[in-house]
Amino acid sequence: MPVPLNSMPAGDYQEYTPKFTGTKGVTNEEHLESFYSYANSLDINEEDVWMRVFVKSLDGEAKKWFRELPPRSIADNEALDDVFVKHWGDKKDLLYYHTEFGNLQRESGELLSDFNIIINHMYSRIPAELKPTPTSAMITYVNAFDSQFRLLLRERRCASLADMQDAAFEVESNIMAAKRLEGDAERRRQGGEYSSSSDLKINKMARMIKLLASKVSKLKAD
Repeated sequence: MPVPLNSMPAGDYQEYTPKFTGTKGVTNEEHLESFYSYANSLDINEEDVWMRVFVKSLDGEAKKWFRELPPRSIADNEALDDVFVKHWGDKKDLLYYHTEFGNLQRESGELLSDFNIIINHMYSRIPAELKPTPTSAMITYVNAFDSQFRLLLRERRCASLADMQDAAFEVESNIMAAKRLEGDAERRRQGGEYSSSSDLKINKMARMIKLLASKVSKLKAD
């Protein structure tokens, strides 16, 4: 870029920059819309700053793609938008979204609500002739979680993907409640506040929460 370069936005602006990886169900149009709204909120007027902030919004495969572009191949903001749209436009082959849907995994620390939005968006984009059956979609959804979550969710016997996503919130709530009880028992044990008999009762209660959640779901199914 021509020098001198203008100063980047003040503060930790990167923390709130919308990200585009090219593989998480967000289209190039959706990312551009999110980024333009974000950049306007920062009141960015200088072209070099706009371009450099946009580049920082690229992550994963999109970041790798940008780094592999030929040197001096982008002259201005318009050229950057153009090459981005042309490469990341909706020109994938018919199997692309089907494959991406099957490979989705819930990342550590990712909010369940955010993950549901991503998987629903990706499922909706699969061409009708390749779209997995509702049962297959539910299997894919279950397999996106860790082993403990997966086991509890499978026992819910849900009738649809939407029902399973509702059940996932209940499963997560039960797991968190059980972990809190186990944590309380550990703290009491370390502090010497209760006898081992009390700790055993608390641990037993935590296990009962998990068991009851499973039994209730089975009764509902019956």
